[in-house]
Amino acid sequence: MTVPLRPTSMDLTMHTMAQAHPSISQTIGVILHLNGDAPPLGELRRHVASHLEHVPRLTHYLRGPGLKASWHHDPSPDLNNRVREQHCPSGEQHLETALTDLVARPLPGTGPLWDIWLLAGYAPGRYSICLRAHHSTQDGMGMVGTLTTLFGTAPAPTEQRAPRAGARAYLGTVRDMLSASATHNVWNDTALPLTGNRDISWAHVPSHRLRNAATARGGDTNDGFLAALSGALRTWTSQSWPRGADRPLPAITMVNTRRAGEQDRPGNHIAFAPALLPCQEPTADGRLDQVIAATRTVKDPGRHRAMRSLMDAVPVRAFQALATRMTTPDRSAITTSYLAVSRPLRYRLDPVTRIQPFNWLPRHQPASIVACSYNDVTSVCFVTDAALPGLDELPGLFHDAVDELPQPQDDPQAGRAAGRPPRTGVTFPAPAADRDATPVIDFRLIKDILVQQGSLPAAPIALRATQAQAGIDSLAIAVLSMTLEDRMGVVITETELAQAPTVADLVSLVARRAASRSDHESPGEQGPHPRSDRTHAVPEA
Repeated sequence: MTVPLRPTSMDLTMHTMAQAHPSISQTIGVILHLNGDAPPLGELRRHVASHLEHVPRLTHYLRGPGLKASWHHDPSPDLNNRVREQHCPSGEQHLETALTDLVARPLPGTGPLWDIWLLAGYAPGRYSICLRAHHSTQDGMGMVGTLTTLFGTAPAPTEQRAPRAGARAYLGTVRDMLSASATHNVWNDTALPLTGNRDISWAHVPSHRLRNAATARGGDTNDGFLAALSGALRTWTSQSWPRGADRPLPAITMVNTRRAGEQDRPGNHIAFAPALLPCQEPTADGRLDQVIAATRTVKDPGRHRAMRSLMDAVPVRAFQALATRMTTPDRSAITTSYLAVSRPLRYRLDPVTRIQPFNWLPRHQPASIVACSYNDVTSVCFVTDAALPGLDELPGLFHDAVDELPQPQDDPQAGRAAGRPPRTGVTFPAPAADRDATPVIDFRLIKDILVQQGSLPAAPIALRATQAQAGIDSLAIAVLSMTLEDRMGVVITETELAQAPTVADLVSLVARRAASRSDHESPGEQGPHPRSDRTHAVPEA
């Protein structure tokens, strides 16, 4: 892996902010919940050491003043200081206390800015591994890459080349970047100024509840997450924040812009896209429809290409000025991110049952909210400014908003709220018998995905046509694979899809896999698969 010759504008901006405001933690991370007996600490250290050469994010860090910082390489960081353990008293509540304390604990002060904590003792046959890192060296997608290198069970697939971006994509991206810093005066109440003191809490919901609601209307799991978040914020503003009541709330979403071959690069390869959360809409159906319409553009691969090109072209000082402008009280917005981990993770033979993310709160921002879907559980971390009354109740309001989402009539989980995970704390995914039913797969469905999501012309896509005759190239295959997983939970690699000779064979392959997935998976492996770790419309931590 070749390290970038220079840090990205986002890297240097984050590094500069950390030096200018050292009291504001930029620690992000994930907590892996595993079934099994906790390993000896020395064994875990040896495991991490054996992977260091394959994880540049763990051996590189920024060093130097502000915008003049550069990457430095430490091939052998001190693992005695970076791989540590904490024994918890018996009881799940003690794990949650330990996790909350870890989120606030400083990272190692020298060398690569990361560490790993082994947490055990809170329950027999269960333990947790917490990976923490500084945001200047890892973004959300980078952290997922680190996880899958350390704990993955299958190699990551080769990324597909992004399509060319047209003039409209570039103009739209420039417009969005400028509009993200517009003045809106939602959070600059002089009577209740943002203090920077933060509260952190979590909610855990079944992913299929979000996915089923959104896919029935042409969206994906991320859209379900944003719609539920909009509903929760609508309730909160009506009760506690009149300045934001009955109006769309400004938010920014993080979008992954990595190119093929950049999966292992340290640093931040993300762009931001503005989003108005439709909190003024009174119905859950209406909020979901508005979210799906709003995120459609940012999901376009051409728009991603334009975002990356512009991020590379914008001078560092200009980007820093824009970022500073966006974090002034009269312009600040809620930050949202969404990650989906689709490959099964394990340590030794111990399966990871759930992934719990956590994030930081930028200066002058009211809330930073990150969701991570894995094994049919979406864990959402809410980091909120403690000065805002009642905002720490968002996890409960989010659960209520998920219950309000529309569900297809054939969803066997509809109305089974009594079996949902609790609103906060540590929980585990539903058993295999409770998972959602497989959707019907036919030629019309596959063609619609190729046309609507893959931007292929409809006419050549005939049942008896070969993939070449139908115009199905590698990019269309990648889009099909991603859409099948996001919308239906059916995971088939690009390689497998590309090997189907005709469109009819392609439909048959997808139908067979959809019908058989519950038969050949064990309960611990349902949901994640040997597939790419990707982000979507809101894809970064």
